[in-house]
This record gives sequence, C-alpha cells and structure tokens, in this order.
Amino acid sequence: MSTDGQTPASSNTARPGSSGGGADEPRTGMRLWLKVLLAVSLATNLAVAGLAIGAFMRWHDGSHPGKRPPSVGSMIFRDLDRETRTELHRRAEGDHGSYGARRRAEGEAVIAILRGVPFDARQLARVLEQQADNRRAFQISVQQAWIAQVEAMTADERARYAERMREMLRRHAEWHKAHRSGKP
Repeated sequence: MSTDGQTPASSNTARPGSSGGGADEPRTGMRLWLKVLLAVSLATNLAVAGLAIGAFMRWHDGSHPGKRPPSVGSMIFRDLDRETRTELHRRAEGDHGSYGARRRAEGEAVIAILRGVPFDARQLARVLEQQADNRRAFQISVQQAWIAQVEAMTADERARYAERMREMLRRHAEWHKAHRSGKP
C-alpha cells in the first residue's frame, strides 16, 4: 500500500477482460471463446475433408463396398455405353417422365390398394405382378444390350473384360474380409 493514500497503478482492480495490466496497456492475444471457435471450425473442416477423401478412395473405381458383391446385372449395366443406358432408362420410365417418378407411382398404387375398403388382395397381387414384369423386362433389355456389346468384342477384349470383372469381385471380397475382421 502506498503511503500517500493513493492506490498503485498495478492494483488488483483490473478491467474485465484485460490482462491485468493498466488501462492503457494494449491487449495481446485472442479471447478464449474465439480460440475455441477456431479450433472447432478447424476440426470440423478436417473431419469433412477426411470423409470426402475416404469416400473417394473407397468408391473411385465405381465399386461399392457393401456386404454383398456387386450383382452381375449392376456390373453389366454400368459397363454399357451412356447412350444405351439412357435409352434403357427412358424405356423403363414409361409415361412417368423419370424412373424415380415411375417408382413413386408404383408405391402410391400399392398404398392406395392397402387403404382400400374393402381390401382387394387380388388387385394388390395384379399390381405387384405388373411391377415385377416391368422390372423383369428392364433386366432382359439390359442383358440383351450387354450381350450385343460383348458379342462385338474380340477374344482378347473379352478376356480383358472378364479379368476386369474378376478384379472387381476380388477387390470387393478383400474389402469385405478386411472390414469384417476389423481392419480398415
């Protein structure tokens, strides 16, 4: 304590938020809440980047690391040229304008029958049978287009193509085995 009755400049009554020095001292450093906010933002950005890189590394070759190997149908459809796939999808859409719209319409048809009073099980069976016929017709058209494509290949091209399909199945099996055992 000073002898003249005045408080010293370095008293313990510092301004809130100050570093404890005098009122004229310049503030140095960031506030704690801003540091925390920046750390959280950086962590979030790194997590998103990690997810994006991981997804790219898993799916960059068109394979999907699901529990089952890709179906032959999905492999052959993916290998058709873009024009053929577009045409097959256009035909599968029917009058609905998009494949998704057709699928929604099929779902709505089933829901309408389920809500019907009295319930008409025969009509439900007919609608489901028609939907199965549509899926089967699409599958057959994909198979026919793919067979025509394979038929046009030379023996060497077919052998390389078969090896590519085998490699896709092998990669899937390795991924599944590693992930089932807990290894990344």
